[in-house]
Amino acid sequence: MDKQRLRREIKERLKLLPLASFHDEGLNAAAVLQNQSLFEQYSTVLIFLSTNNEVDTLPLIKAALAEGKKVFAPRVEGEKIQFYRILSTDGPWQGGPFGIREPVPGKGGETGRPLQAVDFPALVIVPGLAFTRQGKRLGYGGGYYDKFFAHLDEAGLPFTSLGFCMAEQVIEDLPTETWDREMDGVLTGRGLATL
Repeated sequence: MDKQRLRREIKERLKLLPLASFHDEGLNAAAVLQNQSLFEQYSTVLIFLSTNNEVDTLPLIKAALAEGKKVFAPRVEGEKIQFYRILSTDGPWQGGPFGIREPVPGKGGETGRPLQAVDFPALVIVPGLAFTRQGKRLGYGGGYYDKFFAHLDEAGLPFTSLGFCMAEQVIEDLPTETWDREMDGVLTGRGLATL
């Protein structure tokens, strides 16, 4: 199956789910991850700001902030994403090029501070349209996270990547390219599968 067809199928599958299920899955997933030693190991968490048709990341962001972790959210800047520190789930936010909330870069202080080498090692919570239990990921087609991971690898910055999605987005297999980075684990409201 080609990637474009699979993307369409997964999007159609997500449209059939009740809106409340995205929040419920996010709550359950946050509880699952908080009970893992993996979550305790990291003082820095990079996490996306979810849209209506993605698992709700708000509970996990709140949990990380409540535990005093440094939390960073992505912002699209040209062909790449850059992460900026957030201190609250209230923002400040602005609309990005894909209609997704993004953090506002700061002008000093911690709010909106760009991610730096000193913030690593980091736990990176990654969006995607589909994942396999073996860590394969099907993104949205922009290659933003693949470029970001390549940058981290090139800089020698240590991180663990966790795909984060609805349980309905975990499938048996999917096509990959040589540049597609596999996740170190996949998190849903039903559990955490680490490789």
